[in-house]
Amino acid sequence: MPVRTTTPPAADVVGLARKVLAAQGLTGSAANAALVAMAQERGLPVARCAALIVAAVDGRPG
Repeated sequence: MPVRTTTPPAADVVGLARKVLAAQGLTGSAANAALVAMAQERGLPVARCAALIVAAVDGRPG
């Protein structure tokens, strides 16, 4: 498996996280609202919360 040397831009990570949430049955606006709410609950920036969601789906540690 190739090693990733760079982190994808924040916009890409947020978009991927929205796709993950949409795959769970949320509409586009509901997925965005859920992502923002998760970030606020954890006191994290939205991009960081999105990165954690994407990492969890990819099976990588956060």
